[in-house]
Amino acid sequence: MPNTAHPPTAPVLDTAYAQQLQCGRQWRGFLNALGQEFSAALPAQDVALLMARIGVRFASQNPLAASDTIEGLQAAMNAVWGPLDWGRVDIAQTPAGMDIRHRFCPLAAAFGTSQADWAVGFLQGAYQQWFDSAGAGGLKVQPVTGLDSLGSAQLRLGAA
Repeated sequence: MPNTAHPPTAPVLDTAYAQQLQCGRQWRGFLNALGQEFSAALPAQDVALLMARIGVRFASQNPLAASDTIEGLQAAMNAVWGPLDWGRVDIAQTPAGMDIRHRFCPLAAAFGTSQADWAVGFLQGAYQQWFDSAGAGGLKVQPVTGLDSLGSAQLRLGAA
């Protein structure tokens, strides 16, 4: 008798449920309102700069373990993000510079996806500070994409 069973399919991730897990309910309403107020009071570029300054401060308060390899730097960054439930990062050297792929950042869940373009500024500032501290002064971290609904964003370290 022939096997008529369907091949297994990958489970579908429920975005709304994933966002509930990414941002505690005690913070969700407050942070969403804060994000709306930022957007109403300031141009998106100014909010992105503010978020980048906050990211620099965060990275300064959470210095990385010393490393002399890309893999070690990535591991040191993930050692900061992981215990805070802030997702993870993958770094890859490319001809254009250093690609930085951050996944599962809680800011899209906290502020809402409509604020994702300026919320990525936090990651930009944090990575800029960490790369500067690692000796990459003169290079600049720039967002390639905003945060998607699951908190993934791509940034690039390259010539200023």
